[in-house]
Amino acid sequence: MKYFGLILLTFSLVACHKEEIAIEPHEAGEYAVFQAEMGQNYGQQIYFSFETNSVVSSNLKSEWDLGFESDPSGEHIVLNTSRGMAVHRSNLPFDAITDESGLEWEYDVTSGNLDSTAFGEWNQYSLFVIDLGYDENGAHLGYRKLQITSVNSTQFDIVWGDISDQTGSSDVILRDQSNTQFTYYKIGGGVVNIAPEDDEYDLIFTQYTHLFQNPLHAYVVTGVLMNRVGTAGVRITDKSFEEVDFETAQTLTYSSDISTIGYDWKEFDFNTSLYEVDPTITYVVQSHDGFYYKFHFVDFYNDQGIKGYPKMEIQKL
Repeated sequence: MKYFGLILLTFSLVACHKEEIAIEPHEAGEYAVFQAEMGQNYGQQIYFSFETNSVVSSNLKSEWDLGFESDPSGEHIVLNTSRGMAVHRSNLPFDAITDESGLEWEYDVTSGNLDSTAFGEWNQYSLFVIDLGYDENGAHLGYRKLQITSVNSTQFDIVWGDISDQTGSSDVILRDQSNTQFTYYKIGGGVVNIAPEDDEYDLIFTQYTHLFQNPLHAYVVTGVLMNRVGTAGVRITDKSFEEVDFETAQTLTYSSDISTIGYDWKEFDFNTSLYEVDPTITYVVQSHDGFYYKFHFVDFYNDQGIKGYPKMEIQKL
């Protein structure tokens, strides 16, 4: 009877036990290398896609001035921060300001927060003076005055002129109907084709204006910004690049601050007069396609020893 009871118990345990399901281990992608050709003057803005490990588009930073929100209900205006652009806000009439002396300047915040742009709540002001900043050769591009006369679901109506003008010229900025967050505009030159569609890129290799605190001052730096739409990132300094895996990526807290990657993965060595990259800093980006990518920078020079060619090692997790 003892043996019979043991047989029944064993049969019962086997009958109630669910069949185990084997789970395939997560397979990471192969390592890849990408080098952005910004140029030694950092003149190129380069839009990069992790999915294809390639450049989607590029342009000289001098090709555009302002970005007007494309969404029919959007009213934000952003600066081309790669040039150190700034705005003075005023309630004076168009002909009241004729030079830049004594003006106070506002900048777009480094994080890319659209509620903290240099134009701000632009409908509270009657006139904007714009410092156009510097082109890729270091030449100052001058000053312009701008009024926003009306906005609707299809367009922005503006009046613009040189800072010394008594009267301005009218222009109409039709909102971009493609899948781009901003309609890019060059003052006096009209709408220009700059960024690819929002879901086609992840990073922008570019110069941009960083606002340093205590005291507050603006400085143009060279680095990487994230796509504002559907992309988030995080910086890791407590694990080596090799140690960061898919499981790690799932536990991280990601930021939508477009300057999360930023510029300080490199520093200038005054003894050698060369930039040195810190490969121990790892970044993970959750792309708009939902995948995680880790990368770190390994160089800032091309094979000819020319600066402005940041190189990174990448792996899809």
